[in-house]
Order: sequence, then structure tokens, then C-alpha cells
Amino acid sequence: MKKRWAIFVIVFSVSVVIALNLAWGQEKNVYVNKEVTAKIKVFDREFFKGFDVYSAGEKEAPTALLFDIKDDYQLPDRFWGPPLSEEQIIYVIQRLDDQYNDNKRIPFPPRALNVVNLKGKVLGYVYTGLNSVPMDRKKDGSVIVYSPRQLPRFPMR
Repeated sequence: MKKRWAIFVIVFSVSVVIALNLAWGQEKNVYVNKEVTAKIKVFDREFFKGFDVYSAGEKEAPTALLFDIKDDYQLPDRFWGPPLSEEQIIYVIQRLDDQYNDNKRIPFPPRALNVVNLKGKVLGYVYTGLNSVPMDRKKDGSVIVYSPRQLPRFPMR
């Protein structure tokens, strides 16, 4: 019995070390990026220039913005809208904030979530107040970010 316990402890310890090594220093996918969130909230136009930006949802009720770094990878699926101008980006950011502040459609404060491929490279950000961003991360390093859909919120009783 002691031998089995010793083997279990050794296997468990090795597993923990391996898991920590794999995660150590890696930038997490859909992890809140506070620095990028701050740039978006102050409407940093210089920051916006490095991205193709797409909106999901309706004009007056957007669900998310996708900041796709201008590179060889294309993130949006076909249901994201066309790329936005700087003025449109600012309007959508304001609408997302309004929806959160009105406590009607957005459950969390809007924030920038990293979009990271399987190789660990940051390809863009999703600015949203939703709790999930559907995506498909492929082995070749590409990522498809699907347009998030807002689930209806029912009043609490």
C-alpha cells in the first residue's frame, strides 16, 4: 500500500510540474488585457490604426468589437460586419459602455480579451462585456473568431 501511495505522489508531482511548465510564461487566450482595455476606453486613435476593427450585433445594440491586427491572419468569420472607420469604432465603444451602464444587455464591463493562436502569438483582441467568445484555433496558427450572440436576459423575480 505504501508503494502505491509513493507512486501516486510521484506521478502527481511530475504531472503538476509538466502542467506548470506548459502554462508558465504563456499569454492566455481570452485573458483580460488591462493595458489594451485602457487604450480602447480612451479612444487611442494611434492604437486603432494597427487594426482592422469589426463589429458584431446591431448598430444600436452591439455585442463586441474585434480588433484584428493587420497581418497575414484573418480573424473574423462571415457574420462580423465590414471594417469600421475610427468614428464608428468610437460609437460602438460608447454603445457597449451604455448597454453595460443601463444594465440591459451586457452582463460585464466591456474589456479587451486576447485572441491567441495555438503557437502563442497574439493575433488581436475582442472588446466585449459578454462572458464568452466562440472561436476555432487551428494547428496552422490561424484563428477564426465567430460573431458572439447575445442571449436574452430575463428579469430577476
